[in-house]
Amino acid sequence: MRHLPLVGVAVYVALVFGTTVHAQQPAPPPAPLPEYGPTVTLEQAMKVANAALAEAKKLNVAEAITIVDNGGRLVYFLKMDDLRQIGADLSQGKARTSAFTKLPSKAYEDRVASGGVGVAALSYGITAAAGGLPLIMNGKMIGAIGVGGGPNGVIDTQVAQAGLDALK
Repeated sequence: MRHLPLVGVAVYVALVFGTTVHAQQPAPPPAPLPEYGPTVTLEQAMKVANAALAEAKKLNVAEAITIVDNGGRLVYFLKMDDLRQIGADLSQGKARTSAFTKLPSKAYEDRVASGGVGVAALSYGITAAAGGLPLIMNGKMIGAIGVGGGPNGVIDTQVAQAGLDALK
């Protein structure tokens, strides 16, 4: 009886059973970030903030809502009654983080949790907490929204998304 080398057996099995052996493919490159566009107007900022406020009221949560332009400068801010001050500060940090990086602030929360972002990033003013979203209009980033004060980042993000949806 003849013994086939192990590689020969694998090739034989693949041919007989119609299977192929594939090497693991590298992860696809990340999608390109949007370009900066014209900055968010006061009217747009108010529309976004009011839609986010309506969502917060619907969810019965107190939130602070910050809208910044695409350079991270404050355009519009509102704070609901009975909100702890840290919620207001977090909403501003989340908005600036999204404006500076063109990414949801949750991306940095995830990176910190996985050990991928060190203290250096946080020292640059990155707020690594969910609730900040870039404001994209016609494929261009015009600013960002940050929401803080809710019971968790999922709620903050839901409120921010309601504001973002008002731009569409």
